[in-house]
Amino acid sequence: MKQGWKVGTQSVLSLTLAAALLAGCASKGNETQRDSGGESPSANSPVTESLTHYKLYAPAMTTPINLDGPITQEVMTRSGINWDKVEIGNGADLSQQINLKLVAGDFPDAIMLPSDSLVWSRLVDEKKLLPLDDYFDNSAEYPNLAKIDKRIIDYWRASDGHIYFVPSAYEPVIDEPSAWQGNAQGLWVQNTLLEKAGMTPDDLQTLDGFESYLNAMKGFKDSQGRSIIPLSLGGENFAGLEIVMSMFGVRSSDNGYNEQADGTVVPDYKLPGFKEAFLWLNRQYLNGLLDPETAFQKNDLFKEKVNNLRFGAMLFGGWDNPNTTTLKGSGIPEAITYNELEKRGFPEGWFFPTPLPAQSGVKLAQYANYNPFGSNGTGISANVKDPDRMMKGIDWMQTEEAFLLMEYGTEEMGAYKMEDGAAAEVYDVFRGPKYWGGDNGGMASVTQYGFWWWKNFASVGSTHIKTVEPPWPAYNAMLYKAEEINHEQGTFGLTTTASRIKPVIGGMVEKYTPVQSDIRMQYYAKMLLAKSDKEFESAYEQFLNEMKVRGHDEETIAEFNQEYQAYSETPAGKITVDIKRTVPRNVYNDSPVVIGE
Repeated sequence: MKQGWKVGTQSVLSLTLAAALLAGCASKGNETQRDSGGESPSANSPVTESLTHYKLYAPAMTTPINLDGPITQEVMTRSGINWDKVEIGNGADLSQQINLKLVAGDFPDAIMLPSDSLVWSRLVDEKKLLPLDDYFDNSAEYPNLAKIDKRIIDYWRASDGHIYFVPSAYEPVIDEPSAWQGNAQGLWVQNTLLEKAGMTPDDLQTLDGFESYLNAMKGFKDSQGRSIIPLSLGGENFAGLEIVMSMFGVRSSDNGYNEQADGTVVPDYKLPGFKEAFLWLNRQYLNGLLDPETAFQKNDLFKEKVNNLRFGAMLFGGWDNPNTTTLKGSGIPEAITYNELEKRGFPEGWFFPTPLPAQSGVKLAQYANYNPFGSNGTGISANVKDPDRMMKGIDWMQTEEAFLLMEYGTEEMGAYKMEDGAAAEVYDVFRGPKYWGGDNGGMASVTQYGFWWWKNFASVGSTHIKTVEPPWPAYNAMLYKAEEINHEQGTFGLTTTASRIKPVIGGMVEKYTPVQSDIRMQYYAKMLLAKSDKEFESAYEQFLNEMKVRGHDEETIAEFNQEYQAYSETPAGKITVDIKRTVPRNVYNDSPVVIGE
């Protein structure tokens, strides 16, 4: 989870993966033993000794699940899957953990991994996994698996044409995603300084207008007499560089490859806009408009400057904006809604998102990505006993009934109640000691109860689950607004084909990407901090030479293009999404509303 969309407010937002990974609690134990044998009853029948017993391995998870927890027991009862053992990881390298498991010959009945893990190909190559194709095509026996959009299935199809795992947290309606995907990147501006400069957001919509605002900041002081820094690129490692590149028509996020009209891809630094973007940044630095510490600062230093309102504008990810600090400093409740705050008047130092400056003839490049394909996957052992039972249970886990159980427990447990067909969270119970361990419990009861954990194993995404959502606080509304702007200006879209390609294990891209990343960091700083045009040109040419000689970019580009061409011909490479609408969230209201419909 990206920070900023806070758990502590009155939210019903599903934070499935983050909660499971971050919960640092210890369960009562993560194994229970039961005797197996006898006939297998139908799925959704009570857990009895006659159920098939299974073992699950989740090496990417470090938070144990208590199999005696009441929600876990209920999940097993309704799914018909009885778990004897759930083994988690140790926080070490996934490949190493899997290697040890394979060497020991102790492969589990089911394995849960991040969907994009390269380990899947290893397990497929060694024939450890059961092909699951038929389960997604059998609507009579497995109706919920058969309902999964075939584009999602195609996305995860292995190179041999088969499907080897069931994705979780995928978008149930791929062309109707949630209006909130967490993409708050872009241009953020401090309201007080913009007003002090005698300008409005409309004045920032051209590069010249934006530079005029930055120049107006020179000489401004903060409340402690320190000079305002006109522009920041966010935290460490040039965090906001992808936004600057977008202004010059270059996509630099993910692997930095840009798709061309002739069907090839080239890395960002091979495009003219890349050099122009760094020339622009260097000019801002030389004119005293850009924070020079952008080139080497750690994130803690950036946050300190942010919360002290040192910046006039930021081209960055949005999440570390200072608005919660500003509310506290102004004596305004953090939970105030956007509508209430707008009526009251925004406090001094309030940061808000606004569209990126435009340049004539330059189309903004996408940097805010939509990934509807799921976060985790569950594979089934090729030697599993009674795979149909396992898949019957996984099919049930795709339902709204299962989602609500895995999110809140049973309705009798009191964490939610149904109102006009929508689930309404009972805040005091759901956020209380029974579930969370209380305010100071560090989520101590999360996995003891078992809520959230199981949605990583198998679950539909929350987008079209009807829930009653209270209004979000005003600082969250700003993050939401930033994504709306990304939609409007065309910088939001489906993850590109080039960014979806996995590197060849042992190939040139895998081998030299770390080297190229080091070269980038070194020469980004040199170009940004160059003292003259001559010094900039020298740094830029050295950068290109280093990428060629030490980074072997001719070989990596050739290999990547080969993989890109092959991938583009597969069903996954041909996936397109036509977003018909975005399902709204309760951001601009003062009272609860039903979302997910």
